[in-house]
Amino acid sequence: MSTAPGAVTGAAAATPAPGGRSWRRLARRAPLLLLPLAGLAVWQALVWLLDAEPWLVPSPAEVAAVLVDERARLWFHAQATIAGTLVGFALATVAGVLIAAAIAASRVVEGLAYPWVVASQAMPILSIAPVMTIWLDYRATQVVIATVVCVFPVIVTGVDGLRAADPQLARTMRTLGASRRWTWWHVTVPSALPPLFSGLRMAAVFAVSGAVVAEYVGAERGLGYLTEISTAQFETAVAVAAIAWLTAIGVALFALVALAERLALPHRHRPVRRPRRSRP
Repeated sequence: MSTAPGAVTGAAAATPAPGGRSWRRLARRAPLLLLPLAGLAVWQALVWLLDAEPWLVPSPAEVAAVLVDERARLWFHAQATIAGTLVGFALATVAGVLIAAAIAASRVVEGLAYPWVVASQAMPILSIAPVMTIWLDYRATQVVIATVVCVFPVIVTGVDGLRAADPQLARTMRTLGASRRWTWWHVTVPSALPPLFSGLRMAAVFAVSGAVVAEYVGAERGLGYLTEISTAQFETAVAVAAIAWLTAIGVALFALVALAERLALPHRHRPVRRPRRSRP
């Protein structure tokens, strides 16, 4: 059976060329490179205009030199920060999911636990850290503070996600003979994953901040500690390099959570094809 030439031409026109897709993808990602480069250019321009001393406003080249020359020192302190961040984030994930499940399952638990969850975020963490060092050692204090800082978004998004499950679908599955546990795992939990991952992405960034807050109080190692002593000694380039490391750690942890979301919920990231218009 022969195919009409017009149909072949229309199909070829509707299918984008591979090179065109690559250029469009590159154009969408161009701001990821252009914005940091523009920021570095503005930074360097300010250094030239202000003619500031290196200890006051170091140039990007000076910070880059510190990142290379002092890489062993930066990595030594980064290991402590990464360890506290990961442990705090892991504990916040486990505790947040369990607390969210308990709150979503019981109004009594909600009335008892939710006010304390909110109160934990209302307390000034920077003021509590010195007190906690009296009760705990530095490492335990760092983990506790990182956990407290990043557990809140996990609980809130987890509760909202669990309660957003379609009750009609759950009742239908129960009517068809599914057990309560099966319905929970196969209906309620999958519907809660998208908002929960949103909370985990926020918690990934907050965990770094919590770990650094603890390093300002009685620490002997860590990027926060390095930033503090470098600023006191007017080694501003070292302090900025440590901040760059902290930023990279936060972005990397955020990217890991986003990757886990892609693996757990691949259907949310598949491109949606637009329907082709039929030609007369």
